[in-house]
Amino acid sequence: MPAVSHIVSELGLAIALDGPKLVGRATVVPEMCVPGSVAVRTSVLATWVDVLTGTLCIRAMAPRIPVTLDLEVQVLNPPAAGDTVTIEADIVKQGRTVLVSEARAYVGGSRTPAAFAVTSFIASPDPSHVFPPDFRPPLRLNVGRLSAPLAERAQCAVGTPGTAEVPRRNDGLNSAGGIQGGLVALVAEEAAASLADEPALLRFLNLRYLRPFAVGPARATAERHGDTCLVHLTDAGAGRLSAIATAQLADAPEASEEHAAGG
Repeated sequence: MPAVSHIVSELGLAIALDGPKLVGRATVVPEMCVPGSVAVRTSVLATWVDVLTGTLCIRAMAPRIPVTLDLEVQVLNPPAAGDTVTIEADIVKQGRTVLVSEARAYVGGSRTPAAFAVTSFIASPDPSHVFPPDFRPPLRLNVGRLSAPLAERAQCAVGTPGTAEVPRRNDGLNSAGGIQGGLVALVAEEAAASLADEPALLRFLNLRYLRPFAVGPARATAERHGDTCLVHLTDAGAGRLSAIATAQLADAPEASEEHAAGG
């Protein structure tokens, strides 16, 4: 039976060093987009940012394994299917146990940010969470391609409006063995967007990770107040609150004539 690739590797992000920065590049494909729209999911941007800034953090904190403490993404002009996205990430603060990074996303050759993000990481409090002495974080050169829409690929399912759940799967874990932070962003996005009448884009997403999703599934429950949603994310298997998110809903852009024609 062929090995199953990691869900995150199928998001097509190639990474390269550029001095102190890490630069990631990927092409938006329809499977990454908000259903019913050509706009890339904010959770995809969050995942790319998490991978880039997490790689920077690993390089700075190794051999200790870092875990995401919080992640915030602000979308200014959502990339669309067919766009090439470049994300530049850099460390802005490195303390003894906490590291803060900034990332900016650009479309094509533009130097006007399409989105920006701030992340912070903390060294895992579990003393057994260490990398081998010879470990070096890999730069992703061989990128993959989603075989199905992201929510379907991750088996992320919406229940009643405002609720969603994603299972803990071996192809969706982080270095510490918990559900990867980008998939937590996905289930928060699905729960919030399910409260909208039309396809919804998250213009803003802030995730505060309280503890690892070590058992799973990750269960999200969203409440809407105007265009803003508060989302509680529970590790259902452990029975405890593991993350809190806030999100701002906006109508997702429809396909332009160019995109509708496949241009």
